[in-house]
Amino acid sequence: MTYDWIDIERRLGLRDAQSFARNVVEPCLRDVVAEPDGMDGAPDRMQLPTSVGFVVFLVLLFFAASILPNNFVGEVLKFILFPLLFLASIAGSFFVFKDRFIGLFLAGRDRFLLRSKALTAIAERLGLTYVPSPGGAPELLKRFAKWKFAPKELQEIATFLDDHGGMDDALADVRRSGIMAPSVAVLASVEQKEKYLKQYSEFAQVEDGFQGSRNGVAFNAFEWIESVEDAPNVHHLALVMTAPTRLYGVTQFRTKGATWPTTADVNEMKQVGLGVPEFEKRFRLRSTDQVEARVIFNPAVIERAITLAHDETLRAVAFDDLIIFDVAGENRFEMVDLATGAWSEASIHQTFANIAEMLELVDAVAHAFMLRAKSA
Repeated sequence: MTYDWIDIERRLGLRDAQSFARNVVEPCLRDVVAEPDGMDGAPDRMQLPTSVGFVVFLVLLFFAASILPNNFVGEVLKFILFPLLFLASIAGSFFVFKDRFIGLFLAGRDRFLLRSKALTAIAERLGLTYVPSPGGAPELLKRFAKWKFAPKELQEIATFLDDHGGMDDALADVRRSGIMAPSVAVLASVEQKEKYLKQYSEFAQVEDGFQGSRNGVAFNAFEWIESVEDAPNVHHLALVMTAPTRLYGVTQFRTKGATWPTTADVNEMKQVGLGVPEFEKRFRLRSTDQVEARVIFNPAVIERAITLAHDETLRAVAFDDLIIFDVAGENRFEMVDLATGAWSEASIHQTFANIAEMLELVDAVAHAFMLRAKSA
């Protein structure tokens, strides 16, 4: 949804939002160095490494397919070799064009610092804390940086992102909830599936964390990115809040078009019918504890949940002392493109609008689930 500055100022309760953006946020970004773009919009210095790596991958894949037997064993080996050859091609391209990759990483680091400075200023103006890299460096980068052949610059970048991390507990809670899972079915044994989903959540890219309180109700929020084959990435806004009471079961809630969170409790889950046609037309509910689910989704919560969803793809998990919400969408806080350095007045405006929507979601969840402010 598009808001003008008057709407944004009203929604944020920040009467000087537009002047603050012009006088404080924009100066933070004026030192951002833009990257020359190629024809596909990617950084120009990456065109040759990407092309070479892709061609090498295709050659290796064709060679492997030509020497493997044309039977079941051959097909299995091709399936196994596909990701290995892809990673080998990336690694080979990286070492051949190391200076280009390192230069891009370092330029991205500088943009990251300036972007973080701008978002920190906005967060502080709203009484919030901004965490640039929740959980620190991505797990895949950490592992690659520890490789004995990895250039020292990668180790420095991993350390740099760890230094700008935080929100470890909130990230761990979201991973435990099963929300950080792909939206496609995983066909495997129970053990293999659990291992895959654990690794998927550990490797998922996490960014742009905000924490604070609204009307005395504490929250943590961040984005995690789901990569989708042959489609744009899906950016999930994860929201972590404290449940109104300690829970003994696990209850999951989703809009009709969303996928279920994936946890080890899935075989114990039972569909919960609440007898409200308007609710059941738009939502699905399941739980390991039918009674507890009906306590959580009492008539007042049902009524508020119906107005909460709008047309968005929502999922939620209630367990232990937590309620965790997940809203799928586009990149919400992309004030500066870290790969290209592109930013504009429009991207700043959109970031303010995204923050306003995030805080309104916090208010809506707190109201819907009757979350209370902590007593002093």
